[in-house]
Amino acid sequence: MEELELLKKDWNKKSDDFKDYSEKEIHKMIKQKSVSVTKTLFVTGSIEIVLWAVYGYIDGYFPYTRMSLFGVFFGLVIYFFNKISTGETSISLMKNILNLRKIIFGYAGISFLLIVLVNVIDFKNNTKDFMAGLSDGYNHNNLHTTNAEQMTPELGNYIVFGAALIIVVYLLYVIYKKTYGKILFDLKKNYKELSEIEENLV
Repeated sequence: MEELELLKKDWNKKSDDFKDYSEKEIHKMIKQKSVSVTKTLFVTGSIEIVLWAVYGYIDGYFPYTRMSLFGVFFGLVIYFFNKISTGETSISLMKNILNLRKIIFGYAGISFLLIVLVNVIDFKNNTKDFMAGLSDGYNHNNLHTTNAEQMTPELGNYIVFGAALIIVVYLLYVIYKKTYGKILFDLKKNYKELSEIEENLV
C-alpha cells in the first residue's frame, strides 16, 4: 500500500499536526488491511471446509471432529473480525490482531496434527481403504464397491500407502503455509506497523 509507506517515511517530520494526522491515517489503513486479511481468512476457511466435506462424501465418512474444530475456529474468527472492525485505538487493534494470529496458528497446527495422527493411528485400516480405492479405480467400479475389510495388506502395500501419505501431508503443509501462513505474515506485519505507531507516540 503506497499511501501507507509514504506516510511512514514522513513520520519523523517535526510538525505535530502532521504526526497527529499521520497516526490517524496509518491506523485507519492498517485497520482496513487487517479487515481485508480477515475477509481473506473467511474465504480460505470456507474453501477448506467445502473441500473437507467433499472428501468426507467421497470417503463415505463425515469428518465430524474436523467440522466441529472448524466451527469453533470460524466462530472465533467472526468474533475477532468484529473486534477489529470496531476497534478505535491502536492498542485494542494490536491486541485483537495478536489474538487472531494465535487462533489461526492454533487451528492450523491442530488441524495439521489431526491429519497426521488419524492416518498414523489407524494406519492399517487406512491402508485397506487405500487398497480398496485403488482397486475400484483400476477396475472402473463405483465408489466403495470393494469391501476394504476383505483386503489383506502386505509390506509392499504399507510402503506404498506410507509414501503416498507422506506426499499428501507434505502437499497439505505447503498449502497451509501458502494460505494460513500468508495470512499470519500479513497480520504480523500489521501488528509491527501498529507497534511503530505506538513507539513514535510515546
